[in-house]
Amino acid sequence: MKLRAAFVSILLLTLLLFCGASAGVVITDDLGVTVEIADSPQRIVSLSPANTEILFALGLDERIVGVTEYCTYPEAALSREKVGGYSTINTEKIAVLNPDLIVAADGNSEETIAHLRELGYVVMTVNADTIETTFNDILLIGKAAGVDEEAKALVDSMKADLADIVEKTTGLEQPTILHCMWTDPLYVSGSGTFQDEMIAAAGGKNAAAAEGGWVALTMEKFLTMNPDIIVVDSGNGMGVGTDDALRDFFLDDPRMQSLSAVQNERVYVVNADIIDRGGPRIVEGVEALAEIAHPDVFGEYGGNTGTVKSPGFGMLAVLAGLGAVLVLRRK
Repeated sequence: MKLRAAFVSILLLTLLLFCGASAGVVITDDLGVTVEIADSPQRIVSLSPANTEILFALGLDERIVGVTEYCTYPEAALSREKVGGYSTINTEKIAVLNPDLIVAADGNSEETIAHLRELGYVVMTVNADTIETTFNDILLIGKAAGVDEEAKALVDSMKADLADIVEKTTGLEQPTILHCMWTDPLYVSGSGTFQDEMIAAAGGKNAAAAEGGWVALTMEKFLTMNPDIIVVDSGNGMGVGTDDALRDFFLDDPRMQSLSAVQNERVYVVNADIIDRGGPRIVEGVEALAEIAHPDVFGEYGGNTGTVKSPGFGMLAVLAGLGAVLVLRRK
């Protein structure tokens, strides 16, 4: 009996050691897919700029081996191997990198993500479309990469900074703000969008709140909104065009001269990276909008000239909505 008991004990210990050696995490990603991830993946590939920003913000610099052509922030991302764009992922380059975790985005297409899984790669997909889901995705990526504490600390800090902005704007008059990311057609952020939430957090009212989602407006509809403030993305948010192309459209087009925002010179350029990406810099985006809406409280906005950046999560929805029009323009 003692020999049998000893055998059982050894067997149980062996099983425990085996389980511990292969321990990892199981997560459910934003597409509802259950993903098993090995403990602390060491070779990570990011397939979107927002994901890349999150990974770097979590201190995973040494583990990031591949990013997309649009991943330009932080500067360290520029030195990572490029594996293509949103819809042009190069699986051969990914194979060379031999990642043990790929952090994908909804804009990579279901076909691409499915193909990567068929090739045997561990793929998790995040698709932040609100401020809250951005927080959740940071925590999810942190869990997947084995840096839960760092992820929680980052989210707590972001929430505290956001709450501070909201507190300072509580009770203030709310100017109407219209966020426009394209002019042909006039494509704006309506209710239920990331930018709609940011405008509210900055103490403003979305002039396009009656429109649901990202929507193309007729010129007549646009002019009737007559916002106090117009905010446009740097360049066109797609990595092409001049820095102030969108702002110049409103300032120069004769049809726009009746708008209060134009007459009062309240057309502003905001870096597309911080207003269109569901990443660690969303608070910077809200702060920029707060400076624009309430300069007497937050100080004068100093960024009214843009640098052309890579598309963020909001631009993925734009691509879906405009289809071939924007795809051709981007090329």
